[in-house]
Amino acid sequence: MTLENQTMELKVLKPFFNDPFLLLITILILTFGIVMVTSASFMIASAKFGDGFYYAKKQGLAMIAGLSLMLLCSRINPFFWRDYASIGLGISLFLLVLVFVPGIGVELGGSRRWLRLPFGFYIQPSEIIKYAMIIFFARSLAKKGDGVKSFAIGFLPHVLVMALVVMLALFQPDFGLALIITTVGFLMMFVAGVRLQHLVGSAILCLPFLFQIGMSAHYRFARFKSFLDPWANPLSTGFQVIQSLVAFGCGGFWGVGLGKGIQKLFYLPQPHSDFILAVIGEELGLSGVIFIILLFYLLIFRGLMIAIRTQDIFLRCLSFGITSLIGIQCLLNMAVTMGLTPTKGLPLPLVSLGGTSIMANLGGIGILMAVSATVQANREGVKS
Repeated sequence: MTLENQTMELKVLKPFFNDPFLLLITILILTFGIVMVTSASFMIASAKFGDGFYYAKKQGLAMIAGLSLMLLCSRINPFFWRDYASIGLGISLFLLVLVFVPGIGVELGGSRRWLRLPFGFYIQPSEIIKYAMIIFFARSLAKKGDGVKSFAIGFLPHVLVMALVVMLALFQPDFGLALIITTVGFLMMFVAGVRLQHLVGSAILCLPFLFQIGMSAHYRFARFKSFLDPWANPLSTGFQVIQSLVAFGCGGFWGVGLGKGIQKLFYLPQPHSDFILAVIGEELGLSGVIFIILLFYLLIFRGLMIAIRTQDIFLRCLSFGITSLIGIQCLLNMAVTMGLTPTKGLPLPLVSLGGTSIMANLGGIGILMAVSATVQANREGVKS
């Protein structure tokens, strides 16, 4: 059966209940996340807005919208995304450029990463461009077939697209987006069959460029120095990491109890977003950290199994790209929180506060469910 025939015959898929394991893990992570966001943000929201549940309500609305998007994406034939990959990438690039337009783009914390919407809402185009890039890469790599082994066909065009997105990301500036886009892109090319020497050679050539980018900005250099020795400046650049480590240390194995953490009380910056794992470590201890790591492990394992079981190159690259994106973001967030890498503003997927992030990731999981349904339907068709 050709891809075109698959597209015509599978216009509407079964709901996501055909993959109850993936659904269960996602719901558990979301439930865990909303509880921890409420605990981490209650005092901050009370002091800032007079409503301790302000951030929890925003997260709850994002969860409802994200679950609706997940349901929708789980019912759409995944080959639909292949057919409109170029349009999706173009729209995402346009949104990424809009952040630089005065009156539309919003600057927070020295970066222009948000677009202002009516009724006080904001969206972060960087979360959308990640999935647009994955879909575009999956389509392009699958379309090229054996040509992916060629430098001019399989490697260079994809690197040029990545370079455009990375350039826009660095102008914001958003070094984390540039790093994630590059890592996921290279992993997808490797899975699709791009020659290893092309990937390794270009990575080596990029090292001086990455070093220059990392050291050119004063705040990035300060973060790198604080990573090497956070106690050298405990009240400035090293403050966030030190307070995070203190939270983990206070938590022990079982934690001090849900809602009883001290570091979130205006000691640890961003306790409800980038550093929410530290709050988990303090209030629920090592046992809570192991629990959330286990949940993400199961989510990533399921996504990889979906990718392995599909015989279609596009679906394999698509599901692998989505899974690797979620996994890399989890890994980097946890590493930053534990002081294993320099500080970078990256949310913990499905857990940290962030409307665009949670909706984009739930939409991606919905696509994974659609791929799972397609693989299952194809297997049932073969058996019959």
